[in-house]
Amino acid sequence: MTDDPTPTTSAEEMERRRGHVRAAIPDSRIEGMMEITAAELALLEAYIRGEIEAGDLVTAYRTATGS
Repeated sequence: MTDDPTPTTSAEEMERRRGHVRAAIPDSRIEGMMEITAAELALLEAYIRGEIEAGDLVTAYRTATGS
């Protein structure tokens, strides 16, 4: 993840990823997870911009949180 918030993917791809995030948040709540933290939100925004791929989100989360 970089400090530059410039999208690295197309607007269409960003909208598709935004839809993934919108669907994942309620699913997480159903599974008993708490509210999304600022660190998690930053990772999701990086995913939307194309800085992180879906398959790398868990690793990025663990790295960011020390989990």
